[in-house]
Amino acid sequence: MIEAKLEIRMPETCAVAALRTSKAARVKLLDTAPHEMEGVKSLLQIESDACLDEVLSSISNRNVDEISKISDSNTKAAITVRRCIPARSIIEAGCFIKSAKHIEGGVEWDIIARRSSLIKLTEILEKNNYSFKIKRIGGLDLHKEIITNREMELLKYAVYQGYFDTPKNIGIRGVAKQFGISISTTSDMLRRGLKKILIDYFEGK
Repeated sequence: MIEAKLEIRMPETCAVAALRTSKAARVKLLDTAPHEMEGVKSLLQIESDACLDEVLSSISNRNVDEISKISDSNTKAAITVRRCIPARSIIEAGCFIKSAKHIEGGVEWDIIARRSSLIKLTEILEKNNYSFKIKRIGGLDLHKEIITNREMELLKYAVYQGYFDTPKNIGIRGVAKQFGISISTTSDMLRRGLKKILIDYFEGK
């Protein structure tokens, strides 16, 4: 898994384009989910120097089905947008939206994804003629999610005790005895753990 920061230029028909250009509003996307064919449901945090109702009215005539203000105190708004290709593209490519914020010229998205999903996302955006640039790609340590803790324990013990050495310093029986499990279970867990790590490694390549 990797972390990536993308900047996607938003069309002026975007529901929150007016908010982005409004000097009175600072907008941050907190969460988003698919809605109907091309739409999304989004939770926005809006910091406004003006009346929130006035700010929200600036997008009431946009491509929006619903605006539901949560409260005056925390200035959060839930909106349902009929069409939002960038957000839908991120979700449908298999990426996870960590956060997003509106910047000059578009929206900056922080996402978590496999490399294959990130490639798929760029292909979808290019197909829909969206201008974008990848500003940063970095590694993300999710090894505990790639393999289970038990698989991790067995593999670490096997590696450091010389199970993978030639010749072996410890056999499968010795590993199984250390963890108090059967030889067949130990073998299965080692193979499963290795397979998951190798798949993640090759996808990263």
